[in-house]
Amino acid sequence: MVNKFDIKKLSKVFDDLEIQQGDKLLVNSNTLNLLINNKKSLSPELIIDLLIKKISPEGTLIFPTYNWDFCDLGVFDCNKVNSLMGALSNLSLKRKDFVRSKNPIFSFSIFGKDKVHISNLSHNICFGMDSPFGYLIKNNAKNLFIDLDYKKSLTFVHVAEEVAKVNYRRNKTFSGIYIDKNKIKKNVSYQMYVRDRSRVKSTIIDKKFDLKLMDKNALKKISIENFSFSLVDINVAYNLMLDDLKSKSGLIYPDLF
Repeated sequence: MVNKFDIKKLSKVFDDLEIQQGDKLLVNSNTLNLLINNKKSLSPELIIDLLIKKISPEGTLIFPTYNWDFCDLGVFDCNKVNSLMGALSNLSLKRKDFVRSKNPIFSFSIFGKDKVHISNLSHNICFGMDSPFGYLIKNNAKNLFIDLDYKKSLTFVHVAEEVAKVNYRRNKTFSGIYIDKNKIKKNVSYQMYVRDRSRVKSTIIDKKFDLKLMDKNALKKISIENFSFSLVDINVAYNLMLDDLKSKSGLIYPDLF
């Protein structure tokens, strides 16, 4: 494939999605094909720098840096454990202008105005409203998806499931050693609302949910040169998912074995 997708074109995509200065922006991405097919014109560093330019100076840029090894190994070193969420999130962990939040399972790498506040949030419930997830819901943040279907990566659905007390998930506590940025070790316990693995493969967000979001002007989608981009209003999406689960309307449901 010819290298056609450059930083100027990506900048226009972000403008068309209405990413603006001052935004609180969470970014989920699958940039492998985008970067391989445009390696002469794009790089993870360029993409992160462009996003910083779009949301600065009053904005906050956040990448999920989730890693589930703590659940099995019982140890988490925030200075060493990689993200399982792709190239952009791992690069952000190496940059000095980003800081990592505290949760050993669902951590975030954060740049910008609110990075100190978010990274210092003290919480023991992964999907609690006092966690970074709750902060993003309560502060009208946006969720950008780069070449990724938001319906497969909108983690806020688990916040809604916990609040709605769905019967296919349950609370489980994971304990172990947390090594902080100053290399200080401490014993920690975190509670996660886990799926019943004997019954449930995953949570499904039905494709009809797109229409719900669009009716509220809470979803923007762009497809260009076989790459997809979308922007979701987190607060609106969360409340719609919660309403759906409580009313059992059937747009949010478990994928059963």
